[in-house]
Amino acid sequence: MTGAERKARVLVTASGKGGVGKTAVAVNLAVALARAGRRTMLVDCDFGLADAAIMFGVNAPTTIEDVMNARVPLDAAITPTEDGVLLVPGASGSTTAADLAKPDRRRLAEGFRRHADVLDYLIVDPPAGIQPQTMRLLAMSDRILLVLTGEPTAFMNAYATVKLLALDHGCTRISVIANMVDSEVSGRDLFGRFHDVASRFLPSELDYLGSLPRDEHMRMAIMRKRPCLAAYPESRASAAVLRLAHAFETIDMPPCPGGSRFFGLEHSNGVD
Repeated sequence: MTGAERKARVLVTASGKGGVGKTAVAVNLAVALARAGRRTMLVDCDFGLADAAIMFGVNAPTTIEDVMNARVPLDAAITPTEDGVLLVPGASGSTTAADLAKPDRRRLAEGFRRHADVLDYLIVDPPAGIQPQTMRLLAMSDRILLVLTGEPTAFMNAYATVKLLALDHGCTRISVIANMVDSEVSGRDLFGRFHDVASRFLPSELDYLGSLPRDEHMRMAIMRKRPCLAAYPESRASAAVLRLAHAFETIDMPPCPGGSRFFGLEHSNGVD
C-alpha cells in the first residue's frame, strides 16, 4: 500500500484551549458521517482527561493507553458503538506520557495501518492546547479541523495554534468550524474576523466548513452520555452537525504526507 492508494482520510480536531466543544464536535461529526454510510473510526488521543467514551455512553475496559504500553494490540481496543462509529477510547487519569519513543509510535502506526484501506474517515481527537505532542498529531493528518469560538482567549489561542502549525510544521490548509454561535451569520462573521487576522500575518489557507449554534441540547446530550444526534435528533445542533457533515463531504481531500505518517506509510515505503 502507498500513501496515494489508501482509502482512509485522517481528520484531526484542534482548538487552542479546552472548553470550546472540540470533542463534542468530533463525536457528533463522526456519528453524522457514519449515518451517511461512511465507515468511521474516532480515536481519542487524550491521555489524562478523555471524554469521547463518556459522550458515547461507552464503558470500555481497554483504552489507547493499553495499546501504547503494548499490553494489547490495537484491534483489542476498538469498541463498536451503537451509533455506528468505531471508537478507540482515550485514557482518564493516566500517567502515561503521550510523547512516546519512536519505536512505540511506529508500533501504534502499524496497528492503524491495516485500517487505512478499509475506513473512509479516521477522526483523531487530541488534547486541547499547543503542547508539542498535540502539534505533532495535528500535523499527522490529511485535514485539520479547527474548532473556533468567539471567546477572546479561545480566539487568540486558536490563532496561536494556526501560527505554530503553519510556521513550525508547514500545515497551512485548515478547515474552521465556528462553534457556539448565535446564528450562521454570526458564524461567518466570526470566521471572517479570524481569517482576516490569520491571513494578514500567516501563510495560512483557511476555509469555512460551517457553524454549530449555541444550543442547550448539546450540553443535555452530554449529561445523558449520548451524542446530540442520537439524544436530540430534532435539535438545532443536530441539524447543524448534519449540514457540517454534508459540507465536509464536498471538500476535495487528496491523501497528504501527514496522513500517511499517521499510518506509518512513509516508513513502509522506505522513508524514515
